Amino acid sequence: AIASDSATPSPDLQRLNAEDSLFGWVGRGPNQAIMGRLSVDFGMFDAPEMAWFKIPYPYTGWHCRAGGQWKHTEGQAVPQLQIAGQWRLFLHTPMAPIVKQLDEFQADTAQANYCRAILPGARARFTIRFWNLEDEELQRLVWAVALEPGLAHKMGHHRYLGFGSLRLHILPQSYLIDWSQRYSGQSEPKRSRGRSPVGAYATAGVTHDAPRWQLPIQVEEWLNPDVIAHYAKLQRALNAKSV
Repeated sequence: AIASDSATPSPDLQRLNAEDSLFGWVGRGPNQAIMGRLSVDFGMFDAPEMAWFKIPYPYTGWHCRAGGQWKHTEGQAVPQLQIAGQWRLFLHTPMAPIVKQLDEFQADTAQANYCRAILPGARARFTIRFWNLEDEELQRLVWAVALEPGLAHKMGHHRYLGFGSLRLHILPQSYLIDWSQRYSGQSEPKRSRGRSPVGAYATAGVTHDAPRWQLPIQVEEWLNPDVIAHYAKLQRALNAKSV
């Protein structure tokens, strides 16, 4: 939504914003719905190490300064980073000093939130499938997933206090499909897979030689900042160099 500047709701099927056009939309009245052209599977972690954390609430007054240093100023409101007055993002920060990791779950106060979180270093894998994307849509999708060096995503609970930083990578097994080759009816030899393909049908776990209808691409060729709305602000918000 941010990368496509889809702040204005879609009024009807003929005037969809970029977000609804990609993910699907349901409006009012007959013939005012369209299926999305993208699906994201569940991400399964491989034997993650987990731990309980105690997060005091409220945490008013705590803010992270430049350089990753947390400071407490009595009565100061929690600062908010907003883009276009529409979307709130959370900066990447080290864990706030008020967060305590516990040996085991044991609640001792009502003025805290307790959560079981995945510790750093865990890895997950998931599949993204998409169909009939225009070049600009695919460029925006690749950027939103892979980002750029030094940038990372922020997801989950307690993001303000240092949780939720993660990095996504497009795997070498991903690919695009040439549909004219896929259903041409011709028997074609497989080609050895070279460097990384991404996919308009992205998939993972393919280790055999790839058929010719699986098109290898270089991810870098699809990273086009010119199609990213609020690009400078997103670079600042997603900057993970401090953690």
